[in-house]
Amino acid sequence: MSNNNNNKKNKLVTVVDSTSEVGDFVTRALLKEGYKVRALTRNIESNAAKALKNLDAEVVKCSDTDSPANIQAALIDTEVIFYPTNFWSSFEKEVEYGIKFVDAALSVKTVKHYVFHGLISCKTVSNDKYSVPHFDLKYRVEQHLRKVSAENPSFISSFIYSPFYMQNFSSIFTPKRSTTQNGTYTISMPLEESKPLDMVDIKDIGPIVAGIVANPSKYSGVVVPLAGERLTGDQICQVFTKVTGKQVKYNYIPPATFRTFAFPYANEIASMFQFFSEFGAFNDLDTSLASSIHKLTSLEDYLISTKFRFE
Repeated sequence: MSNNNNNKKNKLVTVVDSTSEVGDFVTRALLKEGYKVRALTRNIESNAAKALKNLDAEVVKCSDTDSPANIQAALIDTEVIFYPTNFWSSFEKEVEYGIKFVDAALSVKTVKHYVFHGLISCKTVSNDKYSVPHFDLKYRVEQHLRKVSAENPSFISSFIYSPFYMQNFSSIFTPKRSTTQNGTYTISMPLEESKPLDMVDIKDIGPIVAGIVANPSKYSGVVVPLAGERLTGDQICQVFTKVTGKQVKYNYIPPATFRTFAFPYANEIASMFQFFSEFGAFNDLDTSLASSIHKLTSLEDYLISTKFRFE
């Protein structure tokens, strides 16, 4: 066995919220690369947790809502942490939980590298024009983590940013059959027609994290933004038409109209798309970094690999 493989096998990587969609893909990618993985989850009896255990992950009951003492116990012997915050389950508590986990990790002397799945600060970039809590709260955790790393040089931190998930085309932004044009479908979003949307397949997060874990010094303090594709609404629809053979057209929904829709977070999502339209998902960050680690999935490849079908 090579030295590199031995190093991986001896490096314990702990994945927080391992049974979430992101956590699951990251856990699987790290296991595939030969790392020892400890998978933290709220429910060790869930099917997702059992599936990870069957892949030889060490499944441990722990979440960022636990006490610092419980978190520290769950991190014993850990060298690397992957932490994806979850605004949609914790809301305003996201900052409190995120900071608590960083501080608990710092007290575990074996921890050398903390990989944080964050997002850009819409408030900072837009000079307070746009407030998008599930972006901005993550950035506050990132600021704390950067401060901790600066004060403790042996405690390296790295950052990964994800934009719009391609999986959203199978949920909130799924193409809808036109009621006026037979056989035609429509994708409706509050994204200005001329503005491109950065997108990524959630599955790509796993190999990117594995690449960062393999090179801690290279990615110390670095943000790696993921964008497998950057397309306007019309271009997105052209890809759908090419793959499915169905006519798909883009429909721009003004943000003011989108805010009136009767589903949770419509207001926040409208603000997010306004930010995307003006600044993009990553502003001026270097989007070439991720593709140097792993080939990112295009929208066309995503639709083909998932055998996308209309409702």
